[in-house]
Amino acid sequence: MKISIIGTFIVSIFAISCTKYVDIKPDKKMTVPQSFEDCDALMDDRSTMNSRFPVGGEVASDNYYLAEINYNALTSIVDRDAYLWNPNTNFATNQWSSSYKAIMVANQVLEILNKLKREDDRTRYDRLKGEALFFRAYALSQLAPVFAPTYRPESAEQTLGLVLRFSSAIDYVSVRSDLLKTYRQIVADLKEAVSLLPVDAIYKTRPTKLAAWATLSRIGLVISDFELAISASKEVLNQGVGLLDYNTVNAAAANPFGRFNPEILFHAATLTSVCLNPSVSKIDSMLYRSYLPNDLRKGIYFKNNNNGTYAFKGRYDGDINAASFAGVGLDEVYLNYAEALVRTNKLQEGLNVFNALMQTRWKTNTYVPFSSDVKESVLSKILEERRKSLIMRNLRWSDIRRLNSYGGNINLKRIINGETYYLNAGDPRFTFLIPSGVMEYAPEIIQNPR
Repeated sequence: MKISIIGTFIVSIFAISCTKYVDIKPDKKMTVPQSFEDCDALMDDRSTMNSRFPVGGEVASDNYYLAEINYNALTSIVDRDAYLWNPNTNFATNQWSSSYKAIMVANQVLEILNKLKREDDRTRYDRLKGEALFFRAYALSQLAPVFAPTYRPESAEQTLGLVLRFSSAIDYVSVRSDLLKTYRQIVADLKEAVSLLPVDAIYKTRPTKLAAWATLSRIGLVISDFELAISASKEVLNQGVGLLDYNTVNAAAANPFGRFNPEILFHAATLTSVCLNPSVSKIDSMLYRSYLPNDLRKGIYFKNNNNGTYAFKGRYDGDINAASFAGVGLDEVYLNYAEALVRTNKLQEGLNVFNALMQTRWKTNTYVPFSSDVKESVLSKILEERRKSLIMRNLRWSDIRRLNSYGGNINLKRIINGETYYLNAGDPRFTFLIPSGVMEYAPEIIQNPR
């Protein structure tokens, strides 16, 4: 089958292009992709392009905790270290290389397209190019919160960013750019993708204009470009995509959300970690108690363990395993939009957007719209509900980092075996070390400081 041939090619070309990351021998008998059909097969490889983003930030975040018995039962040193923010946490190479594999495939598709004639099928050519640009940007956007320092506009040009790869060539040099260039590249790829992608797609694993705009709205917050967040969010909402009314969701179901629920604009998932398995992880008790009785999220998101603890069951794509949803949802866009509006002193506009979302999360006719003319109060409310809405979406770690850069002073604490562990705002451990397996084969890459 063609997909098998393409799959073999992906593995093989990854081995050739990333020999500094993994030691895999290429298959010399492989068929080299060269057509539009081949490009589609490469882009539609969900395992490579959509399902293997870094999970370290979610493991280290504060939405959950492990009971001592569960922590002590962990067999993975990496899981133990990441959970307690060990400064020397050494992730498996795939936490880095899997995203770069997606980038490599995106670059390969762009190279194939350069050899094809756009005139032969302009619509397909443009869509494939847009998809490749989106996937390249999205992979970088998932890597940055884990392996690059927090973005600060005043120092981004002097801060280490990520390795930017624009070729699948074997001898492409792997060196880190600065953080400003990293995010400029992400934004540039997404903006070009918007001009090429269709508004909708048959499959939610495929990028669209909506997905690219939504990702830009997220990136706008990360880099403090609130006008970018506002304009990108507007584009999404102007398409008339409707919010999911949580009154229609079956809170008693084991998987309340379907695989591709209506609010998902782009489907993606992280790698797995035992720490995040719902049978092991417990939701932070203070977070759980913050949901009021008429707030439907409480019953939809959480399962009572009948021992005074609660498990998360509301994964946004309906899966229940040790990975996290890492895609983009419409509710996130609303929250991005509301926050950006308030940060630019458009309080009432921000409140209108925020209340429109929240009304769909509460029992019918019970939500009282939030109102205040104090910026700090409105912003605090939006950020509180952002955490409660976007729980286990692979976003909290990034949010903690950026909010601390605004002076949020979010400090984390774990207690295990009678010992207390802290991670305070500004600590360099908010950036993980690049895996030693990468550094061993690519010594020209500068390691994050400790």
